[in-house]
This record gives sequence, structure tokens and C-alpha cells, in this order.
Amino acid sequence: MAEQLQSTVGVTVAVPVIEEKRAPPFWSWRAVAITLLLLPLNLYWIGVTEGLWHALHMTTLSLPMNALMLLLTLVWLNRAFSWLFPRWALQPNELLLVHMALTVQSVFIGHDAMVSLMGVIPAAAWYETPANRWETLFFRYLPDWLVITDKSAVRNFYLGGMNFYGSGLERFWFKPALSWTLLLTSLFVAYLALTVPFYRRWVHEERLAFPILRLPLDIAEGRLRWRGGLFWSGFAVAAFIDMVNHLNWLYPRIPFLRVRARDRDLAWYLTEHPFNAIGSTPLALYPFIIGYGYLMPLDLCTSAWFFYLLRKLERIWGAWRGWHQLRRFPYENEQAAGSALAIASLLLWRSRTTLANFFRNSKPSSHPVSPSTASVLMTISVVVCFLIAVKAGMGFGTAIVFWALHFLIALTVTRLRAEAGPPSHSLLFANPQDLLLTTFGTRSFRPRELTVLALFFWFNRLNRNHAAPVIMENWRLSEVIGAPFNRSALLMVLMALLSVVGCFLLYPHLFYREGAETRIGEVVWVGQDTFNRLASWVGNPTRPDPWARSFVMVGFGFTLLLNALYHRLPWWGLHPLGYLLGTSYAVDFYWLCLLLSSTAKWLLLHYGGARIAQQATPFFVGLILGEGLVACGWSVYGLIVHKPMYDAWW
Repeated sequence: MAEQLQSTVGVTVAVPVIEEKRAPPFWSWRAVAITLLLLPLNLYWIGVTEGLWHALHMTTLSLPMNALMLLLTLVWLNRAFSWLFPRWALQPNELLLVHMALTVQSVFIGHDAMVSLMGVIPAAAWYETPANRWETLFFRYLPDWLVITDKSAVRNFYLGGMNFYGSGLERFWFKPALSWTLLLTSLFVAYLALTVPFYRRWVHEERLAFPILRLPLDIAEGRLRWRGGLFWSGFAVAAFIDMVNHLNWLYPRIPFLRVRARDRDLAWYLTEHPFNAIGSTPLALYPFIIGYGYLMPLDLCTSAWFFYLLRKLERIWGAWRGWHQLRRFPYENEQAAGSALAIASLLLWRSRTTLANFFRNSKPSSHPVSPSTASVLMTISVVVCFLIAVKAGMGFGTAIVFWALHFLIALTVTRLRAEAGPPSHSLLFANPQDLLLTTFGTRSFRPRELTVLALFFWFNRLNRNHAAPVIMENWRLSEVIGAPFNRSALLMVLMALLSVVGCFLLYPHLFYREGAETRIGEVVWVGQDTFNRLASWVGNPTRPDPWARSFVMVGFGFTLLLNALYHRLPWWGLHPLGYLLGTSYAVDFYWLCLLLSSTAKWLLLHYGGARIAQQATPFFVGLILGEGLVACGWSVYGLIVHKPMYDAWW
């Protein structure tokens, strides 16, 4: 499991690539037992912190902060345990197996997954009023096996003050819970099968770096330089900032250090035309994001903030030119969607030979799952997803196009994580719903179809808590630690299923007791957004938007151009994945952090070389762990005293 420096783009970027050599076969049932024991803890921690209090947002990061801190805690406990019982201490491989399971749990338990779904199921019944006419517009199209339509059944979900179990309300939740569990488990299996044909090419031929895996590997294998001055310098800076702000949260007399996206914004200072067209441009200085940015490949980190600033300049230029007839110029949503589809198309085209060979062979070779097994899993899971969509009211043709777009975007997100490893990737503008309605207009769809599109929007909305990249990363970890792929697959599916079921058991209990509206957060917002969209789609039918369609093609074509320049010109440093990150919502909150990370990395590489840049890495790792430990520590304290703490990330 040694590391080596390798460039993925023809220039030195000081990103460690995991060695190809596979470890000896390994499996640990006690590691599986530990993951099962940690599931309720993880579930309650995220459910209260992110779901109920809308705080910390640990799971919105590519490397969930809760999973990383639980791994670090296990390492420390294991080190103490090894002094007493050295023969029973956990091995690094076992710790990484636990980490694999924790990341899958976090995908489903978190902010953009089950927390968001909890907002969709009861929202139509609660927020329907005579003024918004929801009952007239779309209530008759709502499947009663996906949502609850009885207002009395969800009253205390929003207001609290009731014990859910024993109230008789369980019967209203049973069918939606069963239906969504089937859909989400099928989706997870489909992602699992989707990643299999690409694994060998991405890992063994293209040798992608998987930057997100670097920190868990270093922690589990004891490679962190805990005694180094650079590490503790970074740790101290991040921990100090976070500690001061947490104390300010409790004692307002203590000064507050403005480092979050909401604390400073360039738009506050640009108030004159045309510069006021720039829109919100946060000036965040998250220490841990600066650390993550340093671990990204330099060209991808630079490309992300470059295209973000270019997008802002496009807004100013459009206002200066007076293009008022193009009210949404530069059509960022559509550019991002076109870019996502272009990247997926490029991945399929480049892998055409690999895919053909994969499906011609029946033996597993170095693939995680045999071609025949992957084909069967993909077919069954996609058919289940398709049938659920059709039964809910989606037409056959619409369902085919919807799921095709969904899996293409999933492939793009997976590649984004494997190659770039951004701290977070909120691809808000790249989703099947907006693509379909932009291309064809809402008039082209029956109200029943629009209803299903709205109900499915929550798991296409942000692409942050996405299972597909986690699966690909866990395939890689399985190979590194020597875990059998088939057992890893079963472990991941088991964790997915148990996490969804656990959420349906815990979250209604929390919200009926505390009330979703006691602290407005994702549960309320996603529910309102889902049905406000649906009311707009049904109540105000639109025609296809030719300008929007044109900018989808602009995003698609520009991505192809960037890809050609990137692979043909050695000096060209702008990456098409950076265009996707910068054009969508992905880096809006932390573009300045990436600018600082890439500047520091470039200076170290330019004046010190790869060795010096690598030696500086502990400082940036210290930034990550310093803020992570303090933020998570205060979060756990908040659970103990039942009070939300300072929200360090948002």
C-alpha cells in the first residue's frame, strides 16, 4: 500500500497514486460487527445534527466528516487497546473496511438523501392551502404509496410534541417507507453494476489518483506525521479558528472570526451597474477546504475557480451589453447540464473497447464483479426503477429518457470524484428534470408525469450525497486491502439497506417529537421546493426554451473543445471537469479556498519542486483534521446537552 508520485496530465501535480499491487486476500467479520454497532450512533448523530438542527452538514462533503472522525477515533482507541491486548488490536485493513461501511451509511443517512426524503413524504399534505390550490392542481396525481396526503397524520411531524410509536400514525408511513426503500436499494445496486465495467480502465489503465482516499489510508496505516511541526501548525490554525467561533456561539462577547460563506460576500461591495450583476460571490476561508484543495490535482483545482470567476464575468458582461432579453444569461444551469452530458459521452466513447471486451467476457478478471453478474444486477435493478416510475405515473418514453439521463450524470459524478476529488460537488444545475423541461417544455408532459418528476427531484437535486462515487472508491479500497470484491459488494448493499430502514425507524420519531419547523432546515426547504416546483409546472405550462437548449449545446460543445485542447496541448492546464465544477453550484461556497490552495501548491512546486510540495502536505492535512476534530467534538457535545452548536461549514 505504498504511494508514489505520478502525474495524470503530463505535468507534476504532486498527487499520490495508490500502488496497483493487490494485497493478500483478507476479510474480517469483527470489522463488519463494528460497523453494525456504529450504525445506530452514526444514524442518531447525523439525524439530529443535520436532519433536526440543520447544522454542520458533515455528509455534504466528498469525504464525510463524520466518517473520517469516527475512523480517527477508532485508530486512537485501537492504539490504546493494543498496549493492553496487542494480539486483539485491529489491523489497518480492518479499520479501512469499517471506513468503507461508514461512507455508505453516510450517503443514505445524510443531508441530501434520507433527510431530504423526509421533507418530501409529508410536505404536500401539510403545506396545501386554498391559496396555493395544490389540491386542485396535483393532489389527485400523488401516489399514496410514495407520499402521505392526510394532513392530520403529519401535523405533529412539523409541530412536534408527539410520541410517534404507539400513536397509530405508523400505518401512514408504512407504504411510503416500503416503496422508497425498494427504489433506493435498487438504485444502489444499479450504481454498483454501473461502476464495474469502468473500474479496471480507470484504476489500472488511466491510474486515476482517487484523492479522497488519501487521508483515510494515511490515518488507518499510521502514516500521518503527528509529531511534525508542519502538521501541528496547520492543526493549531484550524482548531483555533473553529474553537473561537464555537465559543462565540455560546458566549457572544467573544470575538467572531468571519470565515464562512455566509459571513462575507463580494456582491456586498459591488453595488454599481454592471458589476452588481455578479450575484452572490462568497469570500469564505474554510481552513479544512483549503486543506482538501491542496490534495486535489493542481490543474483541476485551478480550473474549478478559474471557470467560476469566468462565469461571474459572463454575468457582468451580459449586463454591460444590455442583454435584457436573455434574462437568465449566461444560462449557467444549462451550461453545467451540457458539460455533465459531454463528460459522460466522452467517458463512454473512450471506454467503448473496454466495455465491448467486458461484456464479451464471462470471467471476472480484475473487475470487481463478473460481466454476467454485473449485467444481471444492472438489468434487474434498472427494471425495478423503471417499473416504479411507470407505476407512479411516468410514461414509458419519459421513464427511459429520465433514467438514462440520471445514470449518465451519475457516471460523470463518479469520474469527478475519482479524478478530481473536490471537497464537495453540488451539481445543482445538472439533473434530468431541468434537462427534460428545458428541452420539451412542461406542456409536453402530462400532469401525472410532472408529479413523478417532482417526487424524484430530491435525489437528483444536488448530486452531493451520491452513492456511485462512494462505490467506486470502495472498490478501490477493497483492492488495496485485499478484501474480496463479492463480500465488499454484499457489505455495501447491506449497509445501504440497513441505513434506509434505520432512517425510516428513527427520523419520524425525531420529527414527531421535536417538530420539523422548530428549526427550519433541509426537511422543510426540500418539501416546499418540491411541490412549489410541481405547482408551477402544472399551473403555468411552458413551451420549450430555445435559448436554454442552445446553451446546453454550448456547454456540451465547450466541454468537448476543452477536452481536445487538454489532451493535445501539453501546456494547456484547463480541465473540462473544472469547467463543470466552476459552472455549476459546486464551488460557489469555497472558490476562494481553492484559489489559495492552488496558489500555495503552484508556488511550492515552482520554487521547491515536487519533494518540497510533498513535504508541505502535513500542514494542509493539519488544517483538515484541526477543523474536523473541533467541529465534530462540539457537535457531539451538542448531542449530549441537546443543543445545536456553531455551524462551521455553510
